Amino acid sequence: MTSPRAEATAATRSGLVEAATALFAERGFAGTSIDDVAAVAGMTKGAVYHHFTGKAALFEAVFSAREAEVHARLGAALDTAPDHLAGARAALTTFLDACTEPAYGRIVFRDGPLALGWERWRECEADYGYAFIARILDGLAREGYLARSPGVSHPTVVLGMLSSAGQLLGGAPPEQHAALRTELLGFFDQVLAGLAVAPG
Repeated sequence: MTSPRAEATAATRSGLVEAATALFAERGFAGTSIDDVAAVAGMTKGAVYHHFTGKAALFEAVFSAREAEVHARLGAALDTAPDHLAGARAALTTFLDACTEPAYGRIVFRDGPLALGWERWRECEADYGYAFIARILDGLAREGYLARSPGVSHPTVVLGMLSSAGQLLGGAPPEQHAALRTELLGFFDQVLAGLAVAPG
């Protein structure tokens, strides 16, 4: 059983992450201060530093929360599809849609490399994306949709393509999202078509 103190600590941390998410999505990493987060959360600046060593650590917590939420959506899109090929496209569509949302596209792809540093950002992206992409490729191979079995390098290459797509959408103004999303979806449809073969 969780103690009342632990529950209060978790609630405080969650409130700070929620407030920071809204601010990072609206103002970006550079435009948000610890004072801003404390004010929106209705807490003291000391409370923020009690839970996080600084703005970068708070940002990484927000980043991880957004990635976890979106990857849950991707998993649901994949798991509810009639087959792995349809699931791959459904997950891709869900991903591109998420990248147009400021709370994901801006935080993860536009500000992520700046706030976390390039190497740490790439590590975080791999932590969330590599296994999921490998699962999709393995499922496509298992169901007979790939002309060749995926190599060990393939998830990394696909992750790089998707990260680039996320950066394009995350950095684009809202009025360009629809056209860019359509263009990217068409491109990835071509990639899937090139990989896929008829079962049997």
